[in-house]
Amino acid sequence: MINKFANGSIIWQLYNHCSSAFVQTYFKHADASGHQASHCLTDFIVEFDSKHRLRLKNIFTENFICFNKRQRIAIRRDGLDEKCHFRERITPSGYTQLQSAWRPYLFLGFNRRGRFQDPSQFKKKKRCFSFTKLVRHASSSSVLLNECSNPQKEAEENEKINLEAERQRLLYNAVRESLLGQIRVRP
Repeated sequence: MINKFANGSIIWQLYNHCSSAFVQTYFKHADASGHQASHCLTDFIVEFDSKHRLRLKNIFTENFICFNKRQRIAIRRDGLDEKCHFRERITPSGYTQLQSAWRPYLFLGFNRRGRFQDPSQFKKKKRCFSFTKLVRHASSSSVLLNECSNPQKEAEENEKINLEAERQRLLYNAVRESLLGQIRVRP
């Protein structure tokens, strides 16, 4: 079973060296084109089991990064399947590689555009399967989740968007009236 840490959770952000961006999950997709500041998409709670395998669970959506039966990346709600477990390998240069516990020859990787990299390219493109992990410790995942789903913050953002849309509409109408006025004056 998965160990729960009494002191809180371990949070990882994974920086992919091929895409020069962070691994993120949204809806049913995962890629490596995230930004460090977007914690809701790029933060993963790391859960270890008794066999020293890990699972990556997105802090906001609570979905897991897994492989599917065709050996492609998949996002699943239930991470208990063997396809959702990884083993962490540290390279001699200090980078992290995530090896599938389901099939040992599968590694998690992303290409230069941030899309899933075919695991058969592991020997040719090792850099695309290497990550730098940023580790944080959180006393409670609910605190981190509240940062992602703060209704007051969302309301403020929506208000800013509405004000900007109104400002642009007024500016557009002013420029339009000015141009129409110039056209009307010409004989």
